[in-house]
Amino acid sequence: MYENIETEISYRYLSKVISRLDEPICILGGWAVFFAVNENFKKHSGRVYLGSRDIDLGFNTVSSFKKSALILEKELGFEFVSFRYFKNIHSETGKELQSQESKKLPQHMFFPLYVDIIFSYTNSALKKEIGFAPVDEPLLKHVFEKGKGIIATEYGKKLLLPMPEILLATKINSAPNRDKAHKKIKDICDITALCLFSGKELNEIIKSAKKISPEKSIAKFLAADFSDAIKECSKILNIELNLVNSVINKIRE
Repeated sequence: MYENIETEISYRYLSKVISRLDEPICILGGWAVFFAVNENFKKHSGRVYLGSRDIDLGFNTVSSFKKSALILEKELGFEFVSFRYFKNIHSETGKELQSQESKKLPQHMFFPLYVDIIFSYTNSALKKEIGFAPVDEPLLKHVFEKGKGIIATEYGKKLLLPMPEILLATKINSAPNRDKAHKKIKDICDITALCLFSGKELNEIIKSAKKISPEKSIAKFLAADFSDAIKECSKILNIELNLVNSVINKIRE
């Protein structure tokens, strides 16, 4: 999993990003799961839930993206590469590094902090208008167009968070496709936490998530081997192995 300094710095920059962008700001991925489960997880375990190294921002219109992109680049100093923004951060001091500075350091001495741009759709017109092919997450349409979002206030700004069942569906979709072990482990942790600590009844959240997940994604989840990730999840969250197994098996029913 991630080093504490990585998630602490990501959280710090999350507050900077949120404080600058126009509201409501749609947060996805690991930080959205954090906001969805942290309160109940903390009551259960006495500690905060896992943070995320990356910051995922969701968009449904080109205009909202362009406003945010300008702020990320001009005000916050993020660089753009491929389909995401990034800063290199010193692994020990947490200091921002310029490109020339990071080139002089061994790779283990710094890490990239990414802000991922995620649209609810993609097509050739969108690619032409924004100049790159963004990551697309069709489940975002439930948030932007079907009212399946929750408005929360963080850092004095309104956040648009996907409902827990939407987040669970995204994790069901992504977990079988992870090629990095730590990403798969984090997905299993998020799935378990959403099922147990989001405030939704277990059967209800799983049923709702599976209802909107593509059949192909469900089939991949059923066929995937999560045994190692489940063991690591049990250790990381300090939850009985049988309970984590039962959550994953419930999704597979």
